[in-house]
Amino acid sequence: MRAKLVLVSLPLLLALVVAGDPPPEGEAAILESIDKGRDAFKAGKHQDAIESLQKAIGLIQAIASKGLAAFLPTRDAEQWETGEVETQNGNWGSGESSFQWTQVSRRYTKKGEDDGPEVNVMISNSPQLIEAQRGMVQMLKDPAMRAMMAQSQEGKLDFIEEGGWLGMITTQKDSCSVQVFHTKVMVQIEVTNGDDKLAKEFWAAIDKDGLAGASK
Repeated sequence: MRAKLVLVSLPLLLALVVAGDPPPEGEAAILESIDKGRDAFKAGKHQDAIESLQKAIGLIQAIASKGLAAFLPTRDAEQWETGEVETQNGNWGSGESSFQWTQVSRRYTKKGEDDGPEVNVMISNSPQLIEAQRGMVQMLKDPAMRAMMAQSQEGKLDFIEEGGWLGMITTQKDSCSVQVFHTKVMVQIEVTNGDDKLAKEFWAAIDKDGLAGASK
C-alpha cells in the first residue's frame, strides 16, 4: 500500500484578530471589560479579572470573525449555491502559551449537476501555528524530499508561493486540498472531486493582498 502525504490540518485551532476598527458600541464594551479586568486584578480578585478579560476576548473574536468572513470568495450565483458563513471561536492551551482562535468557513455546491463538486473554504488566523505549518511546507519543497515523496505518494503535489503566501496543493483521485499560509493567516480549500483546476479558481477568487494586510 502506498503512503499518502497528509499535511496536518488546523481548521479548529486558529486565530487572533483581523485588523480593523470595531463599531463604537463594540469598542466601548471591549474597553470596559478590559478596564474591569485590570481593576479586579489590582484588587487581588483574580477570578473576576479572568472573567472580565475573557468577555473582552469573546467580543474581539466576534469582530475578528466578521473581518475574516469578508474575504471568503464570492461565486456566480447562477452556477453555485453558497452556504451560510460558519464561525467557530475558542481557546487553545493554557498559561502563557495559550491563545484564542477564530475560524470562518463556507460551503459552495455546483448547481445543475448530479454528484457535482462541493468546495469548502476556510480562513483562520494564528501566528503560533501558522509558523510551524510554513516550516513544514518549506521542508517539503526540498528536492530530495520531493523525490522521495514522488516514489511513495499517490496523486500530485504542487506548491504555491506568491506575494508572501506559501502553501501546497495536494491532489488525489477523489479530493483536492489547498493549504496556503501567510504570516498570520491561513486559507484552506477542499474540493470533493479532486479537481485541482477548480481549487485554483477558488484560490484566485480570494483577495489575498487584502486578507494579508488585514491580518497584520
